[in-house]
Amino acid sequence: MTFAAQPIGEFLDDVASGQVTPSGGAVAAVGGAMGAALCEMVCIHTVGTDGSDVESGELSALADALADNRERLLALADEDAAAVDAIGAAFESGDDARIQEVSKRSTEVPLETAEVCLDVVEHARTVTVKGTPVAVPDATVGALLAAAALQASVSTVRANLDIIDDESFVAALKQRADEAEAAGEAALDEAVTNAKR
Repeated sequence: MTFAAQPIGEFLDDVASGQVTPSGGAVAAVGGAMGAALCEMVCIHTVGTDGSDVESGELSALADALADNRERLLALADEDAAAVDAIGAAFESGDDARIQEVSKRSTEVPLETAEVCLDVVEHARTVTVKGTPVAVPDATVGALLAAAALQASVSTVRANLDIIDDESFVAALKQRADEAEAAGEAALDEAVTNAKR
């Protein structure tokens, strides 16, 4: 069963258990998906109520983009759990080449999670400006959730890079993580400021 198809209470029971997965990466991805869903909701509530066909069209397109982000993040939660399980199996095998290979994958997944969460926070800048005022606080919560998921994912990336020997791979992913983190902080600041206007 995918995490998207699992009842949320059951998912949280699995997190708070003796199982190895779902762990931090999957939880961050689900949190980012929740942030995307909130921003998507604000777009949906705004379309047709603002009296502007141009803005309605823009927010409809934004809702579609956020739906794509939400679905991708839920898929990344599954990919993260698979990557963590593969890491455990690789360490049990004692095969260094295999450990290095799966360690790269277990770093790529949270990095993609961070970058998709960045998309959500960047979309939230528009939603907090153009969303119907009564729903903008929900978009702010969405932006905060996605930004927290971004930060959590970047933290996972940095932790996983420590066990990878490929220096060029490490440098490239570190740069992408740093860029996502900085862009996410700037976008969140803007979204929160917009919501206070």
